[in-house]
Amino acid sequence: MNGALLVHKHPGVSSFGVIEHLQREWMKNYQIKKQDVPKMGHGGTLDPFATGLLVVLFGRGVKLARYFLGSAKSYEGVMRFGETTIPGDPTAPISEVSNILPQSLNQLQILAHSLTLQPYFQTPPMHSAKKQNGKPLYQLARSGIEVDRKAQLCQLMRFEISEYSAPRASFKIQCSSGTYIRTLTQDFAKTIGSVALLDSLHRTASGIFKIQDAWTMDQLSEALQADKKWNELPCWIPFHSLLQNYPRAEATPEEKLALFQGKQAYLLPILEKSNAHSNCIAIYSQNELIAIARKAGETWGIERVFIH
Repeated sequence: MNGALLVHKHPGVSSFGVIEHLQREWMKNYQIKKQDVPKMGHGGTLDPFATGLLVVLFGRGVKLARYFLGSAKSYEGVMRFGETTIPGDPTAPISEVSNILPQSLNQLQILAHSLTLQPYFQTPPMHSAKKQNGKPLYQLARSGIEVDRKAQLCQLMRFEISEYSAPRASFKIQCSSGTYIRTLTQDFAKTIGSVALLDSLHRTASGIFKIQDAWTMDQLSEALQADKKWNELPCWIPFHSLLQNYPRAEATPEEKLALFQGKQAYLLPILEKSNAHSNCIAIYSQNELIAIARKAGETWGIERVFIH
């Protein structure tokens, strides 16, 4: 069980709640204790009210979580103008209202497109899993504590408003990792002098992986009950395929052994055979992911080695 499951998350459960559910299913089906369940993690948090694709990593796949967290995400959703909440979603009481609504679909489309043409700096919301001094911001928010957060540069590769029937607008977006769509909704409303909240959110893609290939938790439970193994299902991504969208370099069996032995002198000749132009390159040998190299300044180094 080294790889990832593409899970179609339903509303009302946290991302960690999905992992806990899968752990319970595994324990129940195989009659084992929690310490014997494969290690699990996820490749990008989805808020409890949101639905859609959650990449759940297993075994050695958990070591690749940081590379998934950095992948672009795609969403569909609905924003509601004229009222908002502190977290920017429908799970909290209305905190502010406005009688200013968008004038037309065309106005929204022009404003949305303009955000893809310029830098977008976003201040992370207090109600988020982002950590400050090792503590998630949402824990501080629940205690009534608000701290200063540094605005971060986000990239909106695509932001389209498809429908508008006051006060709701439907949208599609592709954005860089770490972009909070709840906060984007509130920031977007400010451009017309109004307020808004995120009515619904559905993640359709994480990197190269798509929602249409994901299975619901009910489907995964039924598969176990039918004596099917999760790593044999269509929604399973093997470990060596998880970074298939990353820039790639090939190593010979001899070079592979040298990397496993920590011989850094072999790294540059391997990378020189690749045409990849990136500061992070996945190194394969005979279709097996064996290492990840990263460039810091002008120097290349091995960031991770995956010894089987």
